[in-house]
Amino acid sequence: MNNFRRAGPWAAAAFLLSVASIVQAQDSQSPVPDTDERLVEQGQRIEQLEKRIQQLEAEAMSGAAAESPQVSGSPTPDAERTPPGQVEGLSGEVRDAHQLLTRDELDSADFPASWPMFGTDMRMKIGGYLKTDFIADFDGTLDPTQFLMRTIPVQGTPEYGDDPYVAFLAKESRINFDIRRIIPGSVPLRGFVEGDFFSAGNNFRLRHAYITAGNFIAGQTWTTLSFLEAIPIMIDFAAGDALFGGRAAQIRYQRSLNDSWKVSVAAEELQFLGIQNENNLPGKATTQWPLLAVRVDYKYDGGVVSFGTSVGQLHWDGGANGPSDSAAQFAFLVGGRQNVGERAYVTYHFSYSEGAGENIMAFTGTDANAVLDANGNLNTFPAFAAVFGFGYDWTSTLTTQGSYAYGVLDTPDSRAPLDLERGGVAHLNLIWSPKNSEHFSTGAEIMYGKIRVQNGATGDATRLQLMAKFSF
Repeated sequence: MNNFRRAGPWAAAAFLLSVASIVQAQDSQSPVPDTDERLVEQGQRIEQLEKRIQQLEAEAMSGAAAESPQVSGSPTPDAERTPPGQVEGLSGEVRDAHQLLTRDELDSADFPASWPMFGTDMRMKIGGYLKTDFIADFDGTLDPTQFLMRTIPVQGTPEYGDDPYVAFLAKESRINFDIRRIIPGSVPLRGFVEGDFFSAGNNFRLRHAYITAGNFIAGQTWTTLSFLEAIPIMIDFAAGDALFGGRAAQIRYQRSLNDSWKVSVAAEELQFLGIQNENNLPGKATTQWPLLAVRVDYKYDGGVVSFGTSVGQLHWDGGANGPSDSAAQFAFLVGGRQNVGERAYVTYHFSYSEGAGENIMAFTGTDANAVLDANGNLNTFPAFAAVFGFGYDWTSTLTTQGSYAYGVLDTPDSRAPLDLERGGVAHLNLIWSPKNSEHFSTGAEIMYGKIRVQNGATGDATRLQLMAKFSF
């Protein structure tokens, strides 16, 4: 009874409020729809707006009619595509995941993981990877970040016989931005920029920055004679030690003639002048002409082969008090990759050059193009390099790749006694990736190198490298 008395006033108040609300609803001139009806109407409106946005995006990206929602250059959900880092029709990954695409290739290639840049007719993608390395060096190699021939200590030097050491690094990590404008009837456009931290102090370093307009490429990227398909993926950053090439600013015309043949012609910056001046004559190494390069690629069922040649000029500018002289440099290359069954592949790369030894990565920075003699004459010398590689998939998650790189210079006796004259480096790894995952991998690699310098002294070194890598 007491509980009823206490609840009575509250029940009366609730009853009065209910009556008041009913009266107000009856007197209203604009009845308010039920809440559920509002939600239904709002859902229908949102669905209409989403359809309209998709329609406008399709019209902006492809120029198609409103009833055709497919955007040129955007990925088809169910389309089969080549995994990142691979070239269509070839087994195994390629050293650099991004490819230099021109008119027809840009038109036909999908653009996975890209999104529209709203307010424009372009699409954008962010890519790259994060990589952490652990290095155990057993012979005191001079560079703790990469295994280069020229950094192996030789007999008779203070560094020979140094103690082993370990190192950790993450400076190979990189990021890139890929922006494309692909509209039927218009010239395909692409802008690509990439950088990493592989420098002193982990400072940001520019790797690629180029523009593609139709069949033309302008900017900094791999040189025309960099045959990246000809080397397997190694954990060591310097895996292509005997590879001929590098990255340089250039203007290139590149065109696919059909499904098999592609031609490239370029004018490039000659980055590595490499003239040794043992007599300390006045002047500096320069060039008066760009490097001219020509390349032909032939792709066939299960493989690709590339041919290339280049010609350039080395020049010593003596100024007012020193000698001046010029010499020609040239190079010839052939390289390729061949599938062996469904699980394996082999690679090969050969280069012969005169006055262009510094374009071989093992000899970069060692004045390996020419010698300026006491009379002020430039004497170029030949260089030869070869790289052999292979890859084998043990399972869908476990793969082994290996390579052997060899380089040699035919140098005059006047060359500095401790400069690299020849050498070879071998790599062998085991890499694991989770099943159905193209983003993460981890593995180990063992490497061994042996070199000889100008005075005949030799040295060898062994290193172990472990890594973990996340690609995006």
